[in-house]
Amino acid sequence: MRSVRIAEMLAALSLTTDLAAGVPFEKGLRTCVVATVFAESMLGADPVTLRVVFETALLRSIGCTSFAPELAAIFGDDVAFQAALKTLDPGDEAMFAAQLRDFGHWAGADAPRLARTLVEVLPTVGVEAMRSGCEAGRALGGGLGLRPDSIRALDDVYERWDGRGIPDGRAGDDLSLATRVIHLAEQAVLAHAVGGVTGAVSEIRRRGGRHLDPHLVEVFCADPGAALAPLEHPDAIAAVLAAEPVPHITVAFDALPRLCAVLARLVDL
Repeated sequence: MRSVRIAEMLAALSLTTDLAAGVPFEKGLRTCVVATVFAESMLGADPVTLRVVFETALLRSIGCTSFAPELAAIFGDDVAFQAALKTLDPGDEAMFAAQLRDFGHWAGADAPRLARTLVEVLPTVGVEAMRSGCEAGRALGGGLGLRPDSIRALDDVYERWDGRGIPDGRAGDDLSLATRVIHLAEQAVLAHAVGGVTGAVSEIRRRGGRHLDPHLVEVFCADPGAALAPLEHPDAIAAVLAAEPVPHITVAFDALPRLCAVLARLVDL
């Protein structure tokens, strides 16, 4: 019987979310493949951890648009806000101050007010937005039959190694290994898009011990070319499908109506 690979469906959804979140196109796919290859070839992760890394990385950004109306009401442009949020680093005071000076540039003369608003509402609205996005990801993952530990790992995607993340301020080894790997991969992919391998190494080192697990940072920086090699693949979807751990997650083709119903609920967001 013909079957459908769930990874193909998640990869397609990831592309639409990239467009709605103001990040470089294929960021979600690139983060997934870098995280998976890094976990497998540089960390020697066990099969379960590898599967969780892969699934959580694909789910990680798909629900990000679920809070878009509220963010647009507060910051004027939810897409520009999402793009700025991905690189903010409140754990580095000097860097955060510089980032705040540029924050809200899309609003022209109103930018300083938006920067002040960000600082004021991040502990409350930020948590609400995170929970909304993760709720969407959990619903999607459960409906598609992904691992329960992959869905649980979504709770850590906005946490940080230094405990200055949201919603619970968990820190260090209390964060799942999968999300610590994904944090590193996402920042490496974003920095690589701007400054290549050199830029990625610089940004990853800067965030080490604050945003990122310092051990993972050292492993990455020991051979950044190997960690970022998947970005050279000309077809990001093909790279993700090649990186998916076996056995691949599939559903029978006659279950397509059920899958469409799951996707329809997400698309409404």
